[in-house]
Parts: sequence; structure tokens; C-alpha cells
Amino acid sequence: MQTTYDEFIPLISQLNHIDKLRLAQWLINRIAAEEGIDEPIAHTTNDQSGLCGIWQDSRAAESIVQDIISNRTESRDVNL
Repeated sequence: MQTTYDEFIPLISQLNHIDKLRLAQWLINRIAAEEGIDEPIAHTTNDQSGLCGIWQDSRAAESIVQDIISNRTESRDVNL
């Protein structure tokens, strides 16, 4: 029995952001190889701009924002 595209969607949705990017990159490279494109596509998921570090976090964006606000405004009242 062949697995269908729709069966993979729930599995893919459970991956973290970095793993989704890695999967996409792997798919691009496999398709390129099948099409006879020999040049590997550049991996940019771990590149840094030099302006700041990169970290992985599984929390929702709102949770991260609240964490930043609470840790940077401890001793003063700030209305955002």
C-alpha cells in the first residue's frame, strides 16, 4: 500500500520550525537530483547574520514576547 500525501500532513505539522526547513531543503535537493541539477542548494537554516545569535524555541510567539516583556520591565510599569 502506497502512502499518500495527505497521510504525511499530520506528521509534518508536528515538526519544529528547523526540522520543517530541513525537510523542505531535502525535498528540493532530491527533486533537483531527479531533474539532473547537480549543484546542491545552499543550506541557510543555520546561517547567522552576525547581528545576533540564533536559538530554537518551541514556545508560541506570544509566550516568548511575554517572557521578554516580563524580564525587561521588572521594576517599572510599562504599557504596551
